[in-house]
Amino acid sequence: MKVTAIASLAMTLALTAGAADPARGGQALRFGVVSFYNPRLMYLKYQPLMDYLSGVTGQRWELVIGPSYERTVEDLCAGRLTAAYLGPYSYVRAHAACGAVPVAKLNTDGKPTYTSVILVRTDSPIKSVKDIAGKRFGFGSPMSTSSHVMPRAMLADAGLRPGVDFTCRYYFHHERAARAVLLGEVDASGVRDIVGEKFTQRGLRILARSAQIPNFPFVVAPGSPQALRDELFNALVVRPRIDPAAAATIKGWDEELAGGFVPATDAEYESVRQLAARVFGPRALTLAEDALECGPGNP
Repeated sequence: MKVTAIASLAMTLALTAGAADPARGGQALRFGVVSFYNPRLMYLKYQPLMDYLSGVTGQRWELVIGPSYERTVEDLCAGRLTAAYLGPYSYVRAHAACGAVPVAKLNTDGKPTYTSVILVRTDSPIKSVKDIAGKRFGFGSPMSTSSHVMPRAMLADAGLRPGVDFTCRYYFHHERAARAVLLGEVDASGVRDIVGEKFTQRGLRILARSAQIPNFPFVVAPGSPQALRDELFNALVVRPRIDPAAAATIKGWDEELAGGFVPATDAEYESVRQLAARVFGPRALTLAEDALECGPGNP
């Protein structure tokens, strides 16, 4: 969004601040989040965001934790969700499926990008990604960018073929994949950076780190009115820049969200499309979630 548009929104916000009516709109707007973590942690991380959006927009926002990445994309495209917080790969699939578009993206720790890391135990003899040959590797969800797609690319770059040169196991949440290394269930795993860095204090070390990935986008359903997109952009990007109270609220959230938000465009995720095509082939944006798992007959 252009600077002039931001300035216009800021002026509108300044004139209407404090006038929102929480009861406006009646039925709650449904905000979907893919299941990055266990349900309890998901609620602790993202319910404060719902409370903030409800207070700022004057409409009640309801957190909807999807049972799978695929289901959240389906619900967004079917109009059962008003908006969603998706991983980058989930987003490009939603865009391909129904034209969903990003409004803003995370700015975690002041950065609009993040990385994937490969973890091993501190005492592991594994010294390079190539050493994972013949080992067991733990992934999160098959549709996770940093806990599956990017680690698969990193393993491929080391000349390792999934299901042939290493065994694949899926844990569906980042913490579970990291914990599986600690417990000796797998020899290495792939997770997003802020999860991996926490586990370096619990007996794991980072073996390798990926290239930068565009950060997690906040996406609206296809056909969403421009007024809704502006309202979300207003709440996430504009208001924190002009309202110290809003900025302070966001800084008090979980570290994943505490860096606030910046504008996002579809073009920024082209690298993710290319990454997915490299890992899964030409059907990368349409394959069913279980077909993404490495194994007989799968990529």
